[in-house]
Amino acid sequence: MAKILSQEEIDNLLSNVIEGKDETTSVELEPKKKVTTYDFKRPNLISKEQLRLLNNIHEAFVRSIAVFLSAQLRMIVEMELIGIDQIMYSEFVMSISSPGAIYVGEIDEPFSKVILEMSPQLIALTVERLFGGEGTYTPPSHMVSIIELKIMRRIVDKIAEEIRNKWEAVKNFSCIFDRFEHNAEFVQIVPASEPVIVASIEVKVRGTSSMLNICYPYVWISNVISNPEVQQKIMFGNVERNQEHTDLVKFNVENTDIPVKAILGKSLLTVSECLDLKIGDVLKLDKRITDDIDILSGDKQLFSGAVGKKNDNYAIKISDFRKDL
Repeated sequence: MAKILSQEEIDNLLSNVIEGKDETTSVELEPKKKVTTYDFKRPNLISKEQLRLLNNIHEAFVRSIAVFLSAQLRMIVEMELIGIDQIMYSEFVMSISSPGAIYVGEIDEPFSKVILEMSPQLIALTVERLFGGEGTYTPPSHMVSIIELKIMRRIVDKIAEEIRNKWEAVKNFSCIFDRFEHNAEFVQIVPASEPVIVASIEVKVRGTSSMLNICYPYVWISNVISNPEVQQKIMFGNVERNQEHTDLVKFNVENTDIPVKAILGKSLLTVSECLDLKIGDVLKLDKRITDDIDILSGDKQLFSGAVGKKNDNYAIKISDFRKDL
């Protein structure tokens, strides 16, 4: 015969069931904590603001080169910036297959080396297409030849020009790729343990993808981005100057008081002679009364002039000005 439960036992069972459901629910609804690993041996040297600036520069570069290649090859060339990564130079060298297509260039102000790494398949397709062929992605059976390098010269020069143009808003410099290597082990722009910034670009032609990488030394990137003017652009963006702002700056400059002084002449005295000077003494200067005197602003000579009078006031008449101002 079944046992009849009392009201107290029924209440205890119900309370246990409710508590068990609440406990289970609380465990299920507890949010998972996101944990990000941080490598203290390889800290992130590029901030988010600086990374955004690099992305903008290379996205504009990708658009320009895609239009240029499409026009040169007479076919649709799609290019996309995959990402900008900070890695060690040794890792970048190991990622390049052999034989490869590596262009080594130079950037001035400040001076640095830069690498443009292409897929050999992309070079073979480009050369074939420029010679009037179909342009197919087939693995080349040989290393890039001297003739192919001559044909690619115009393409590489255009890439160097676009790199220079897209960086122009941040830094003016010249860029030229003047060396080519098949083996990445023969190229060393920085020590192997030094960090570099690599812009990885995907190139799609007829549904087939290849990669194009631009490798900058981090030291060069840091020197450019640490400039105060560049930092201001990163923080506040490019400030467009309107006519009102230009007129205000012009008005303030034109109405700024500048102290001007005229040097009548100079005389060299000893300390004892200076101590013996009295009222009424006459000093002999190094200029004659007919000679022009120097008119200065600060320590810089602006004009030359003659001494005279105007309306019972001493005055100077400007007779010449410095042409090298």
